Amino acid sequence: MDEKMRLDIALFRFSVIGVLISGELSHGDLTKTINELSKRRYSIPGSHRTTIGAGTIEDWLYAYRYNGLEGLKPKNRSDQGTTRMLEETQLKEIMEYRNNHRRAPLRLVIIKLQEDQKLPPGEYPLSTLYRYLRQHTPKRSIPVTGREQKRFVHRFPNDCWQCDVMHGHYISDNGEKAKKTYLIAIIDDCSRVIVGAQFFFSEATVNVKDVLRNAVLTYGVPDKLFLDNGKNFCAQDIQIACAVMNCALIHSTPYYPEGKGKIERFFRTVRDCFLSVLPKVTSLQELNSLFGDWLTHQYNRAAHSALDGATPLETFLSKAENRMRRLSAHIDPAELFCKKETRIVAKDGTFRINNVLYEAEEQLIGCKISVLYDKDDPAKKVKVYDGPQFVHCASPIDVISNASARRKEINPQEE
Repeated sequence: MDEKMRLDIALFRFSVIGVLISGELSHGDLTKTINELSKRRYSIPGSHRTTIGAGTIEDWLYAYRYNGLEGLKPKNRSDQGTTRMLEETQLKEIMEYRNNHRRAPLRLVIIKLQEDQKLPPGEYPLSTLYRYLRQHTPKRSIPVTGREQKRFVHRFPNDCWQCDVMHGHYISDNGEKAKKTYLIAIIDDCSRVIVGAQFFFSEATVNVKDVLRNAVLTYGVPDKLFLDNGKNFCAQDIQIACAVMNCALIHSTPYYPEGKGKIERFFRTVRDCFLSVLPKVTSLQELNSLFGDWLTHQYNRAAHSALDGATPLETFLSKAENRMRRLSAHIDPAELFCKKETRIVAKDGTFRINNVLYEAEEQLIGCKISVLYDKDDPAKKVKVYDGPQFVHCASPIDVISNASARRKEINPQEE
């Protein structure tokens, strides 16, 4: 199992236990929530199974508490790389015969295939074969059931943030062809204060990350982050950032917008009170400037009906005293959404990330290095590590300049 698959599995496990790590559940509620999670269906990376046992979920929870994201990564098999008892072609023969003779016992299937010389003679552990069949047999779809609706409010600011995207007006940016705008906004569930919001020409993950990073730096780290189920909100970068910040990441149920009622209600306010009276704007920068003024001086400072007449900003400041959790000192905000991968430096001193070539120092040629990068960083800077030791920052290679650059002499006797 490669490192990418181990990270995918660890992030999936973190998404399962996300509702358990906020610290608000008592022991009885914790057991009840774990049992409810074990009854759900999941799309498990690298597996055809769709269910997870309650004991397994509890093990993941304590593994994360003791070792963080690293504790959720599966251990490599001790027999990795060795030959298994059956080859893939033989397993497919078993699957094909079983599909054509569904009532035949598995033991009889093995005997028949051995008689046809499609399987070598010998004893085969039926438990292993049954597990293989379960993993590769299509599961019946689970019918969608109704969902009970209850109005809720979290007790303190930063207990939960809700984030979503609103489709805005078409504007012509500096005389160019008119393009559609998208408002990415984050609301605090308790105080209704908007901790981050900005218009973009795209709802891509890179813009979601920008709004989230600024919100965390300004208002602190939330205990839970409640996001839409769209592709831009399910990116691995956001999962990594939440795991690093010890913030539970929760995605809404598809086709169930009622769960995000507060942010949807804010979008209605934006349409009614801001966009409806917006003068003609000539650039995205001007739109964001006007929106920022409206947000700061009107929405966040206006009396809110759900707050008994108090303003969102007043509610946030009064209830958040001595409760705001900032980023840990060892976390660099610029690296919040960075992922770490391994590379081997080629003989010409280069390595590749997302089809972009980078140049490493001479002493790293032929070595396995670790690289830390944000795929959406416009500067495309990469931090290079030799084991735990930071070596240098790498930038995309300039092959044209290298063609005329003077080569340095390397003296192997120099230290």
